[in-house]
Amino acid sequence: MEYTITAFSDRGKTLLDETFQAADDSTAREDGIRLLKERGLEHNGARVTRAGQLIHFERAYLPKIVDTVEK
Repeated sequence: MEYTITAFSDRGKTLLDETFQAADDSTAREDGIRLLKERGLEHNGARVTRAGQLIHFERAYLPKIVDTVEK
């Protein structure tokens, strides 16, 4: 089956958008995570889909925004 993996920057820019083949959803999830790690994108938001169905979703690990305004 054909799957698509897409990774995003914290500003929403597409960093990766590729298709790949996998035998099933579980294998596609594992392969997608491996692809992210190989490209150094494991800390970005990402998703793996098959025919519009969400197989895996990873939220971006954004730094916590600290309010610097004194009250």
